[in-house]
Amino acid sequence: MDELLCPRPCPAVAAIRRDFNALRDHLAVGHRCVDAWLALADLVTVPERRLDCLGRASALAADDLELEIAYLEQRLIVDPGDTEASGALRAARARRVLMGHKPRIFKQMDASLTLGTILVQMGAITGQELEWLLEEQAAVRRRGNQVMFGDVAVARGKVTPETLARALILQAQQRINNEAAPRALGEYLVAEGLPLERLEQALTEQIYLRRVGRHETLGEILLRRRWITRDQLERALAKQRRDMMSLFR
Repeated sequence: MDELLCPRPCPAVAAIRRDFNALRDHLAVGHRCVDAWLALADLVTVPERRLDCLGRASALAADDLELEIAYLEQRLIVDPGDTEASGALRAARARRVLMGHKPRIFKQMDASLTLGTILVQMGAITGQELEWLLEEQAAVRRRGNQVMFGDVAVARGKVTPETLARALILQAQQRINNEAAPRALGEYLVAEGLPLERLEQALTEQIYLRRVGRHETLGEILLRRRWITRDQLERALAKQRRDMMSLFR
């Protein structure tokens, strides 16, 4: 029952967190208590029982990233060959790394995964490589050069232009599915009727061009290929400018 869902921190558990029987009784009367399950996880010594406690706590606090990571780490202690848990753990750790790297103005508007997290989930890079690439990006920016994460990943040979373009398309699809505010010009153009396949091809070409020092905008590429009209581009750019300005009102 919803009324038995305990707050966090739970005041009842604070007084009994080292008392196994009291914690068990607290749960037995119907309390849905994350803190009680976490306290039990600290008290039990059998790995499978600790996994059960962490799993129950995580199910009650689905938005708690640290708890999700602890649960997945315990799954791998119990079964080191659990490939599903291994992949989910890499993705969760990547989300933790990226929590402070999302652009400020979109943080409240966009619940979709970041590009780096998507690349980890695709298996294109590891969580460790993600952290290294973020450090590389930060180092370049400290030297006064504004560089995108994807360009760093391609320049360091960690992903191909095709892989990066696919990840960008997956990110755009997630934002569309989440009904998040459009962010990139390509998303506005999709709203104007551009097929996602053609957007992916144009993004791949743009990334290849940047690698050889040619900076052609996405709109220019799409116009040159005659995949959009000038009117479509102007409408998309106007909507993008309007939405950007509304963020500062």
